[in-house]
Amino acid sequence: MSLDRSEAVIELGKRLVTQLKISNQDILCSWMAHYVAELINNVEECPDNQEHIELCSQEILNLWKHRTVLPNETRPFSDLEPILRTLVALDVSEKEYHYYYPALREAATADVDEATKGWIDLAIGLDYSARLLIRYALKSAAVKSASEAEPWIKLAQEAGAIEGAEDPVIRFFLDSEDEENESDKKAALEDKIVRLEGFNALSIELISSLKAELETLQS
Repeated sequence: MSLDRSEAVIELGKRLVTQLKISNQDILCSWMAHYVAELINNVEECPDNQEHIELCSQEILNLWKHRTVLPNETRPFSDLEPILRTLVALDVSEKEYHYYYPALREAATADVDEATKGWIDLAIGLDYSARLLIRYALKSAAVKSASEAEPWIKLAQEAGAIEGAEDPVIRFFLDSEDEENESDKKAALEDKIVRLEGFNALSIELISSLKAELETLQS
């Protein structure tokens, strides 16, 4: 194990010890915190002892691998878990259609008249707009927790730890979605604005129609 990676593993271990100490009522967590802290202390006292380094690194990486079974308050990403489950359920990190995707995919290539094609294109555009809104809502909900999770992700990568299922999802929250150059970024932003304005206009039209229908029923 390289020196840089070994140091990263030790730092990851120190963070895990701090996290485990949060649950001071859990005997197993207290024992694990003490055990890992002792292993780290052995390495720091004898930095050239390869046996200590290997044992310490193995135990820290093994603990990280099984972090999802730790008690709620000690899990590194526990604050993000409800949002992570929502994101996975909604599946908005994919590029495919979000709602009725088999039907939309088939309809997009169907041979239909211009009026029908216009409504199909509108439906596809609304699907994309809904995805934008959901992504915005979830990222807004997760901004604080994702920022706090980022150091864990970076440190785990430097330590060569096994990537967990939540890692790509956390990167989704942290991804700024910036285009590589300014012109591409501008074009992408303009496209999103146009789509959302269309979504908003149709929403207003539908609200007016529903209100008129309600007034008719109440009269």
